Amino acid sequence: MWYTGVEMEPSDAVVRRLQPASVLPFLVWAGLLAMQLISPDRAWSWSLVGFSVMLLIAYVWARSLRDGVTAERRTQGTWVVAGDELVEQFTLVNTGWLPALWARVRDASAVPGYSVDRVETASARGGRTWTTTGMCQRRGVFRLGPWDLETSDPLGLFKVIQHYPATTTILVYPRASYLPNLELPRGRAPGRATSAERAAEETITVGGVRPYAQGDSLHRVHWPSTARHASLMVREFDREPSGDLWLIVDLDADVQAGVDAEATQEYAVILAASLAGQFARSGERRGVGLLISGRNPQMLPPARGQAQLWRILEALAQAEPASGLPLAALLKQSSPSLGSGRTLVVITPSSDPAWVAPLLPLAARGNAPTAVLLDAATFDVGQPRNDGVSLLGLRDLLARQRISSHVIAQGFPFRPLERIRRQRRELKTLPGFGRVVAVDVEEEV
Repeated sequence: MWYTGVEMEPSDAVVRRLQPASVLPFLVWAGLLAMQLISPDRAWSWSLVGFSVMLLIAYVWARSLRDGVTAERRTQGTWVVAGDELVEQFTLVNTGWLPALWARVRDASAVPGYSVDRVETASARGGRTWTTTGMCQRRGVFRLGPWDLETSDPLGLFKVIQHYPATTTILVYPRASYLPNLELPRGRAPGRATSAERAAEETITVGGVRPYAQGDSLHRVHWPSTARHASLMVREFDREPSGDLWLIVDLDADVQAGVDAEATQEYAVILAASLAGQFARSGERRGVGLLISGRNPQMLPPARGQAQLWRILEALAQAEPASGLPLAALLKQSSPSLGSGRTLVVITPSSDPAWVAPLLPLAARGNAPTAVLLDAATFDVGQPRNDGVSLLGLRDLLARQRISSHVIAQGFPFRPLERIRRQRRELKTLPGFGRVVAVDVEEEV
């Protein structure tokens, strides 16, 4: 199937221009005309006629190309993950009566390492279709287009430029990887454990019955107990601790290290995407939430299911570092929203022990924090840093507070996670009936 992208900008009309490739032929023609007027001679007249015919033929040919040649660009697939191929199809059509001996595509897309520049031909009343591919080297939000199609007459006297201003914004999701040695603790009351508190809403665990009170829903009436007690009795439900997972990603620009794909922020994004992907794949009943700082700070409360996974991946795809919000301040500000009985995974390259203190009140509320420490010293090879010593001290401090930690250095062997599925709904027309129905389509990456 073919897709025009995640977000299509307003498409303006194609701008077609026919212009001289150089002023030199016209200066020659003007010189021949001047010589014929000043000193009439058969040689000047024949040269002037021949040159005029040549200019006329070149102009008519270029005019045919301007009016008869069109191009189309389409992007294949509905979504892209870092490491996948971006595939586009170009179609060149010539409805004119003169061939396009060459047509060059010039692209102004902003996808790193991706180029579609190419030269093709199209016969009269014919066309050509070709496919371009390129590797999406990193996650992020990128622009496809605008682009130009250039052609000319055989003599190269006139140039035809078609400008296609429409752009497509493409979102490249981060690639989730398998993390075999990263075991996460749980909060004090995970899974199906019950709580001493009763829930105001219905849960899957019935804790007992009590007499009916005004305002209780009749849906909660327990009829066998009502018959035994000769009065209305309603069910009470245990509050089931969620044991949800919070992914806390530190994108403070002041503590990042490395460049391009081998940067701490890229490792942090891959780790967060991988943990979210593993929880969605394993089918656990715990939800996953995301707290991320940086240029586009976001807080996505924990939720379950594939829809939540794609919300997290979209937020991570757009994440970029920014200064102004250290990890300690992020934890302090967000502490009231993080709840209790949950797993908190802090992913950071910071070796500053100041961010450990805000974790202690969260642990006291029944949360189970753990730290994934990115060894910034390994990302800045050749530059003097004392983060190695600081990292050892930080791990010792975390251990004294009974907070587990894991160290990830540059070169960690990320292995792509198994295929992730996503469902979408599209409209299709039933053949022979003419009816339009909604069909759920499942895709994998």
